[in-house]
Amino acid sequence: MAKHTKKVRKHHRNAGPSGPRAPRAPRAKPQEKSQEETPLRRLAVTAGGALGTSIVGGILARQGWAPKTVTTVMMAVGAGLGWKGDDPTIRSVGAGAMAAATGQITKDMLAKSKEKEDKKPPNADALPPGALEAALERAQARLALSAHEV
Repeated sequence: MAKHTKKVRKHHRNAGPSGPRAPRAPRAKPQEKSQEETPLRRLAVTAGGALGTSIVGGILARQGWAPKTVTTVMMAVGAGLGWKGDDPTIRSVGAGAMAAATGQITKDMLAKSKEKEDKKPPNADALPPGALEAALERAQARLALSAHEV
């Protein structure tokens, strides 16, 4: 009879139970927000950002700051917050600030272009000396000519 030999299998390093598993720290749960993000809440926060930008812009304009400079800076800050904000609330505030600043600078530009259209010539209020008397004499001469023709 043939002699039976036991085959020895080489086990892989992670092939079987190796003892008790090391304890692991529990996963950190994301912080739950006190308020759920809803479209109405996002709209309110965006409107708040726009209102805050308008108020700050008005205060700075009253203190003598150049309006174009203020609105350009606020537009840049709003764009930065809207683009790189970590929290959706911060992004919404940034979007509102950028929208308010953009609207303000557009309004200023349109007002200046309308101002140019409505501008009177510089001498519209004052007539040159003797112009009124000359106009009266011309009108009287025309009346005299038309009276002789009839």
